[in-house]
Amino acid sequence: MSTRNPSIGLELARLESHLANTFSPDVRAYQRFAGIIGDRPSQYAKSPSLWNAAFTALGLNAMFLPLDVDQPKLPDVVRVLRASERLLGFSVTVPYKVSILPLLDEVEEKASRIGAVNTVARMADGRLVGYNTDGSGFLASLTAPVVDRPLCDGSIAGMDVLLIGAGGAARAVAFFLADQIAPGRLFLANRTDAAGQDVARAVNAAYGNAIAVGEEQIGELAGRVGLIVNGSTKGQAGLRRLADERVVMLEPYSALAPATPAPVPAGLDPASDEARRRWFEASRPDIEQNNRRSLEIAAHAPAATAAYDLVYAPTETVFLRHLRYSGHRTANGKGMNIAQAVDAFCDRVCAEYLRDSGFEATAVRRRVTEEMSRVW
Repeated sequence: MSTRNPSIGLELARLESHLANTFSPDVRAYQRFAGIIGDRPSQYAKSPSLWNAAFTALGLNAMFLPLDVDQPKLPDVVRVLRASERLLGFSVTVPYKVSILPLLDEVEEKASRIGAVNTVARMADGRLVGYNTDGSGFLASLTAPVVDRPLCDGSIAGMDVLLIGAGGAARAVAFFLADQIAPGRLFLANRTDAAGQDVARAVNAAYGNAIAVGEEQIGELAGRVGLIVNGSTKGQAGLRRLADERVVMLEPYSALAPATPAPVPAGLDPASDEARRRWFEASRPDIEQNNRRSLEIAAHAPAATAAYDLVYAPTETVFLRHLRYSGHRTANGKGMNIAQAVDAFCDRVCAEYLRDSGFEATAVRRRVTEEMSRVW
């Protein structure tokens, strides 16, 4: 066996040794692979089903894998991926869209300005190059019919927007929104003021129309803006492992109000029924307070205000449900997820692979969009 180009099984075994999840044996039948790095993408990410449907439809001998990575293991995972000649590239999801930057060899200009990466392509020489397709995917799904009727018909220039969250995806959306809504204002609300202010400073250096606000101002601003966007992880399904190793759940919470969930009790399997029961008992007062405030805000938001949630698992978060109940137009992250995945697949991660396989760019983009929309 060549040490320079080992079998796919050996490469995946090296990778698997640094992950919190394992692969099924059948993945070793493929010649090329891509994946998604995050804390627990195997629990909620749509990307594996989308990308694998596209690979199958195009007859490509490749597969896409969820890569569950604990924070201390991130450098090791990136090192193993860089060394793999069979790797096409990978997506990046929470919480690593920012922290992965120093581990890459190069970052495109716009992604560097945003300060977050959601797509990484492996070059022929082994370099890992980072891109950001979140912002363009968000705008495409907001104003054009990617899979459903767009939430906003026509131009959003001059619209005031409230964006909740300051993580990697929210940063990308902030830059693209600020550009498109000018001279409208972009209000940035985040759980920690420092992170929100950091994003606002970066956006203002480019566009000058961002204002950082505290979570306590969400209720007031919801009554003044034309669009509310959740870019935080509040409402997302699955377990969330925090930087201090505590595990929490955020699915019962709305992005419209503060959330202070109790940690899953130490010593229990976080995925067990007992852990969930005890976590819920401890967190219930906070969940009830969050939901009450959210319903109040939704009830008093102007009828014309629309709501968009970058979260897509579950398909309707508490945030969206409360706005829908109160008569507002809503959309989840499905369209954005598909639009950014098509961009990453066709123009970044698989661009060279597709050219070498003889595909014409326009036709393959249409086919990939159709397949990803079909299986979502």
